[in-house]
Amino acid sequence: MASDADLPLLRRPTAILTSFDIYESKTLLCIVGSNESEGYYRVLRITRGTDDVRKMVDDDMVSHSRDGIHQLVSRLLASGMRLLVAKVCGILGFVRFTKGCYISLVAKRKPVALLGGHYIYHVEDTRLISVAYRPERSEVEEKCIATFKNVDLTKNFYYSHTYDITHTLQKNVLLNREPERHYHSMFVWNYQLICNATQAIGCEWTLALIHGYVDQSKLSMFGRDVYVTLIARRSRIFAGVRYLKRGVNDAGYVANDVETEQIVNTMELTSFDMPYGRPFSNPYYTAYVQHRGSIPLFWSQETSGIAPKPPIEINVRDPYFVEAGRHFDSLFRRYGTPVIVLNLIKTKERAKRESLLGEEFSEGLHYLNQFLPRGKKIRYLAWDMSRAKKNRQEDVLAILEVIAEETLSLTGIFHNGAELYSNYLKRHHAGDLNPLRTKMRRQAGVVRSNCIDCLDRTNAAQSIIGKVALAHQLFELGQINEPLLSFNTDAAMIIEEMYHDLGNTIALQYGGSHLVNTVQTYRRNTNWRSHSRDIVESLRRYYSNSLLDMERQEAITYFVEKSIFPPAKVSDAASPFSLSHLAAESPSGDGTFQSANTEVGKVVSRPNQVDKPAFRKWWTSLGDDSESDDGGEVNDEVVDNSNSADGYWNEYYRPHEYTSLDSLFVGSINSSASLHPSTNTQNMPSPFADRGNSTSSGNSDQQQQQQQRRPNERLRFMQQEPKWLKSEGDEYTDPTTVSRQEIYERVSAKTTAPQVLQPMCVGGWMTDGVTSPLQEPKVSDAELDEYEKYVHQFDDLKKWIVPPSNVLYSDYVKAQTENS
Repeated sequence: MASDADLPLLRRPTAILTSFDIYESKTLLCIVGSNESEGYYRVLRITRGTDDVRKMVDDDMVSHSRDGIHQLVSRLLASGMRLLVAKVCGILGFVRFTKGCYISLVAKRKPVALLGGHYIYHVEDTRLISVAYRPERSEVEEKCIATFKNVDLTKNFYYSHTYDITHTLQKNVLLNREPERHYHSMFVWNYQLICNATQAIGCEWTLALIHGYVDQSKLSMFGRDVYVTLIARRSRIFAGVRYLKRGVNDAGYVANDVETEQIVNTMELTSFDMPYGRPFSNPYYTAYVQHRGSIPLFWSQETSGIAPKPPIEINVRDPYFVEAGRHFDSLFRRYGTPVIVLNLIKTKERAKRESLLGEEFSEGLHYLNQFLPRGKKIRYLAWDMSRAKKNRQEDVLAILEVIAEETLSLTGIFHNGAELYSNYLKRHHAGDLNPLRTKMRRQAGVVRSNCIDCLDRTNAAQSIIGKVALAHQLFELGQINEPLLSFNTDAAMIIEEMYHDLGNTIALQYGGSHLVNTVQTYRRNTNWRSHSRDIVESLRRYYSNSLLDMERQEAITYFVEKSIFPPAKVSDAASPFSLSHLAAESPSGDGTFQSANTEVGKVVSRPNQVDKPAFRKWWTSLGDDSESDDGGEVNDEVVDNSNSADGYWNEYYRPHEYTSLDSLFVGSINSSASLHPSTNTQNMPSPFADRGNSTSSGNSDQQQQQQQRRPNERLRFMQQEPKWLKSEGDEYTDPTTVSRQEIYERVSAKTTAPQVLQPMCVGGWMTDGVTSPLQEPKVSDAELDEYEKYVHQFDDLKKWIVPPSNVLYSDYVKAQTENS
C-alpha cells in the first residue's frame, strides 16, 4: 500500500492552464489545455486500454501557438476523434476504484473573491470521466463511485489558478523569495488525486482545491472601497464529522482544524505588485489569521444511544502529552510564537462532561510549558463562556473585546508595507517612543480558540476577535483615526454577517446543521426568535449526527485517504483514531514529510518529519528566530518568480474579449451600501460612523461615557502588559482556579487607581482584578485560624503515644498486679 510518506510535495506550476478541451476516440483521449489569453497551449495524450498511469499518459512538454493548435485539432477531427467535453475549467486529478482509471474535472465555476488581480473560484459543477472507452462496472465499482461522489465538490470547494490559497497572504509574500514553491498539502483536499496524476504529467495540468469558506465584501466610503475577504481552510488530515472525529490523532493533527484568514485591502492598486517591478510590494494589504481546532487529547463520545449530549470519555491519558506537543509544535512552525489558547468550555457542571477535558487540557499545557523557554510559553485562558452568558451582570461580547485587544497586542497583524507617518505621530503622542516602522510587519503567533465542537462559542469568539482585528487593519491602512470600531457601525455589521455565514458553513460541514448559538445569542437584548431558532438547529444537528454522519464520514475518508494509486486497503474506519494512511506524515506547518523518491531510488529526507517523541524538548521550532522583536518586522526584498506564459493579468482585465462594466465581479460584491438602499451615493454615511450617535437622545448617557473613555482608549496604540493572559515572566497558573468571589472581593477592596490606565469594568469584572489575587494573595483571619488548627491538630496526641519497650506483655501484666 502506498502511504502519504511515499508521495512527493505538490509543486506550484509556473505555466498556468485554465481551459481544457477533451477529444476522444476508441483508443485515445486527447486533452488540449490553454492559458487565459489563449496564447499558450499544451497537449496531453492518454492511451485507453491500460491501467498503468505512467504508460497510458504522454505529456510531450511542448508548447503550441494558436495557429499550431488549430492545425493539430483539425488533424484530430479528421482522424475520427470527436469532442467529448469543451471548456473544462480544471483537472482535479486521477482516481482508480476497483478497475480502470477516471479523471475528475471541474465543469463550471463562479468567482467569489478577487485578491491582487487573482480570482478565487467556487466549484459549481464537476464530472468524472472514465479513461476506458466502455468501462464494465461491477456492483462494487458502482458502490465505490457512489461513495466517492458523496463528497459534494460543488459545496464549499474553492481554487485559484494563479494565487496560492492554500497559504496565507503573509506566507505567500515570504515564499515569493523561494525559487521553487509548493502548496500547503495539509489544506489540499484533492491531494491524493493530484499525486496520482503527477506520476506522469506536470503540475500545470492540475489545480489544488481547498475546503471551507471564502467570502468578500466591500465598505463603500465617499467613492472609495475597502475590501474585506474571509478565507477559511479546513485541514484534510483527520477530517470528518462531529462525533466520529474528535480530539487528536497520534501524529498531532486535531479534528475540525480550520485556519481563518481575514484580509483587508484598498484598491489604489489592484495588483500585489508595485508598478516599479517588485512582486508582492503593494503596501495596501493587511491580514490577520486565527485558528480553531478540537482539544488535542484522545477523547470521544459514544453515539449509539439516544442521548442528545453523549458523555465525554477520555480514551487515553498520556502523562507526557506527546500528541498535544506535536500539535503545538505544528502551530509554532506555522505561526510562530506566542500561541494563545482561548478555551471556552464549561468549567463547573453538575455532572462532569466538558470540565473533564478542561482539567486534562490544563494539566497538559502545564506540563508542556515547563520545558519551553521564557518568552515562548503557551498563553492559556480558560473562560466559561456559557456560564458568563447566564450571568446578567456580565457582558460576554465586551469581555471578548478585551481578550481580543490583548491577543492582538501580543501577535500583531500582517501589514505588507511601512507604517503610515500619521499613525507614527499618534503612537508617539500616546507615549510609544518606538521609531517609525519602514518595512513590512508580520503577524507573529496566533490565537487558538476552541470549545467542545469548535462551532458555536468558538465562532462567536472569533467573530469578535475579527471585528477588533478589522479596526486595527483599517487603522494601519489610514482609513480610521484610531483602532476602534463600535458595534453600531456598518463595518462591524458587515464583518459580523461574514463570520456568521462562515460559522454556518463550518457547522454544516462538521456538525450537520447551522450554528445553534450565534453572536445574537450572546447579546443582552436577545429575543424569543433567537431562542426558537436555537432549538430548531439543535434538533436538526441531532438528526444529522444520529442518521447521516456514518455515511458522510465514509465518503470523506474514501476521498481524502483511500483514493491513492494503488487502491488502499480498507482500514478500521469505525475507530476515530485510525491513522494507517497518515502515520508517517508529520504535523509540520508546511505539510512536509519524509518522501521516497522512486525515480532516483533513494529516500529524500524532508524536514519536520515525525521522530521519536522527546519528552523534555518536545518542540522542533519556535518560529523564525531571525525576526526582530519589534512587531515582527522582516526584510521586504523579494524575488520575481513570474512566468511570461502565466498570463494571470489577462484573467482580470481580459483584453482579448469584450467586457461590460455590469458583468465585472467587482460590481457584484456585497457592499455596505446595501444597508442604506434608499440613500444615494453622495449622502451615504461612513461605514465607520457609529449609528447610535445620530439617533434619539435616549443614548446621551452612553455617548457621554464613550466620550469620557475615549482618551484612555488611545493607549491601545501602546504595548501593555496583558491583564487576562498570564505574563510570561510569571510561573504557569490556571485561570480557572481563581474564583469569582475572590475577584469581586479583590476589586471591591481596591481603593487606589492604576497610574496609567483606569481598569475597564466589563459587566462586574475588571481585568486588573484577574491577575491581582494571584500576584498579591491575601488570606482572611478566619482562614488563618482554620489553617493554624489544621497544622497543630495532632499536637495533643503526643501524650497518648507509648514509647517502644522490650518488656513482654506477660511481665507487664504481672508487674501491674503486684503494684495493685
